[in-house]
Amino acid sequence: IFLLAALFVAVYTLILQKNYKTNTLEAAVERDIECSDAIHTLVSDRFNKADYDEINTKADMDTPRYQELQQRLNELRTLNSTRYLYTAKRNSEGKLIYLVDGLDLDADDFAYPGTYIEDEMIPYIEKALSGQIVYSQDIVDTTWGPIFTACYPVTDESNGTSEVVGALCIEMDMQSVYGLVE
Repeated sequence: IFLLAALFVAVYTLILQKNYKTNTLEAAVERDIECSDAIHTLVSDRFNKADYDEINTKADMDTPRYQELQQRLNELRTLNSTRYLYTAKRNSEGKLIYLVDGLDLDADDFAYPGTYIEDEMIPYIEKALSGQIVYSQDIVDTTWGPIFTACYPVTDESNGTSEVVGALCIEMDMQSVYGLVE
């Protein structure tokens, strides 16, 4: 009877832990989707085709337009748990690159225009560049820590079509949730 009771308690505890992990992760993802959508709404009309065509290298950081966009992304990034907020596109070689990084300019992990996107983020940005909004449904374990990511296509509506010119990416810190679910 003792072994049966111990087995019951162990199974019950495992079920509770699994439900807690699932509920915690779902709540965190839902919260991060809402935050990401709010940021996207605030900046979605601020970008145009020229922002994606004319920003390509570190030298482009001297332009007033780059500085304006970088300052705006930096301000928005600091409003909530957003860890990274940036724009990306495919360069002339077909590789994914950063354009405008919303981190502080003196941050150790600031990405200059033209810096290649890390491998972990490529699948998300690829989907955004194909016209899809994509949200990670699980914690993305990256070299810079656990995150939730959302990538949005940025389109050019000026010529009557919805040509995708780049992506807007938002990454939320998931360290605290990662600790709970692990």
